[in-house]
Amino acid sequence: MKLLSIFALFVSLIYAVQGQPYRGTVRLVRSGSFSSSYTAGIVQIYYGSNSSSNSWGNICFDSSFGSTEANVICNQLGYNGASTYGSAGSTTSYGTDTAATALNDVNCANSNYLTLQQCNLSTVIKPSCISDNEDLYVSCQTTRIWDSPDFSGQIRLQGGTYSSYGRLEVYCNGEWGTVCADSFGPTGARTACRQLGYSDYSTYNTNVPGSSSQHTWFENLACNSSSNCLGTCESCPTTQISFCGTGSRDVALGCEFDSSYATSNNTPSTCEYAGSRRPDRGTVRLFRNGVFSSSYSAGIVEIYYAGSSYRSYWGNICDDSSFGYSEANVICHQLGYNGVSTYGRAGSTTSYGTDTAATALNDVSCSNSNYLTLQQCSLSTVIKSSCTSDSEDVYVSC
Repeated sequence: MKLLSIFALFVSLIYAVQGQPYRGTVRLVRSGSFSSSYTAGIVQIYYGSNSSSNSWGNICFDSSFGSTEANVICNQLGYNGASTYGSAGSTTSYGTDTAATALNDVNCANSNYLTLQQCNLSTVIKPSCISDNEDLYVSCQTTRIWDSPDFSGQIRLQGGTYSSYGRLEVYCNGEWGTVCADSFGPTGARTACRQLGYSDYSTYNTNVPGSSSQHTWFENLACNSSSNCLGTCESCPTTQISFCGTGSRDVALGCEFDSSYATSNNTPSTCEYAGSRRPDRGTVRLFRNGVFSSSYSAGIVEIYYAGSSYRSYWGNICDDSSFGYSEANVICHQLGYNGVSTYGRAGSTTSYGTDTAATALNDVSCSNSNYLTLQQCSLSTVIKSSCTSDSEDVYVSC
């Protein structure tokens, strides 16, 4: 019993730091109370004109604030952007927050930024921003950024009171796993925080008891001072780490806004090809249960292609009325196989799971089944409403 008490004390001391906010931490409050489970509320930020004057304060809903800035706040909280936003005085849903205004003139150039540190902002508060009625509220999308991971090597912080602190986890081989504490140090901590949109770390803890329910994916991070993605320090292994030193210890990490380090320019997709070559436009691959392997001869088809934004991304092909044997044959030729054996809709089989990537192409039509690439076929990036369901994705068995 005494040993259990000592262990419980040890764990509580390890996680005591998670309740400590770091410069730039954001949270949502309702009627004067905070909960990490809130997806909507009045926004507070732990900030000050310098690192020694930090306190919880509000953000002014002034003329510079719009959907882009609201999206960034929700991204920082770990959600997939904002659904609504406005001034606290325009609603009774969240009560009145009497904290002083900490920021105004917040202006973000990119709605995909991960933290407010990546935006322009001012701590010189205008008279029009002093009233509690002008405090900003946001309502975030309820889906988390990591609910449908975009790539191997994506990271997140879990289990903390605030989104700026938690157990460091990495997505590899279709599963979220942990980082071994052995050899983890300041450079790795800074790199992880920069991948998440912060400029630096505030603290890291290498004495977190290992998670028995998760694989350990990273153990020998070799980061340098210019690293902005953990993927440049270590690649996802094909199997979990079988040995993680004494006591199987994981890493917990706290991130902050530190003006002495350059601002991170990362967005959610920045680190997708860290340490590896970005695929060429038009590259195709096969996916099974959220995992890609070059050895697959069957699976849901993904293509790296540009849509209306002209930025290439991995997306699916719709199995619509124009798709048939000729088109499936061409896909298998492009993958290096002697044609197709079977093809169909992902929703008609359970063999390959569900691929949540957006649809990239529909109306694919190949006039010759002997073509070698889809570029030789006609296709459209204007996606029909009947092609937006994941169940309509094409699968092939080559």
